[in-house]
Amino acid sequence: MLPKEVLLATLGPVELRRTRAGFVARTAVKGEQDAALQTALRRLGDYADGDNRAGLPVRTAQPVVQLPGAPGTWLARIGLPGVYAESAAPTPRSPKVRIMAQPSETLAISRLSGRPRPQSLARGEAAIRAAIAGSEWAVCGPPMLRLHAPPGLLPWTGSFEVAVPVAEA
Repeated sequence: MLPKEVLLATLGPVELRRTRAGFVARTAVKGEQDAALQTALRRLGDYADGDNRAGLPVRTAQPVVQLPGAPGTWLARIGLPGVYAESAAPTPRSPKVRIMAQPSETLAISRLSGRPRPQSLARGEAAIRAAIAGSEWAVCGPPMLRLHAPPGLLPWTGSFEVAVPVAEA
């Protein structure tokens, strides 16, 4: 089995990783970041639990990724391992969940502890920009939140990642 991400370099506390291309289930949610994340997790979880035309559970792969979309909208996605064509994934019942191709990305990633908050994206992005300053890497997209487990009941015990797409300058 191929690794889902390849570590390219480490710049202080920031890791540069390349993700594999594949297919994802994606939803767009209007509103504030926290509320949008909860709605997105519910929609994607329902799809994975069998709320699809086949009525079957769907295998998913972490992380859940949340990033800004159009103004006032947040996009969230989760990987679908073993899906190599859009038609191979069960069709979602909800028109708010779509199956789509996700290209490979090169990301600069900072791991943060605690519960993800709206200011977490800005804090993580600032740490990433500081770490890659003066390197051969440049930011080429918006910051994103990467959750490897849903926010827990004890928020101080969790961790999450903030990632920014980068390219060689």
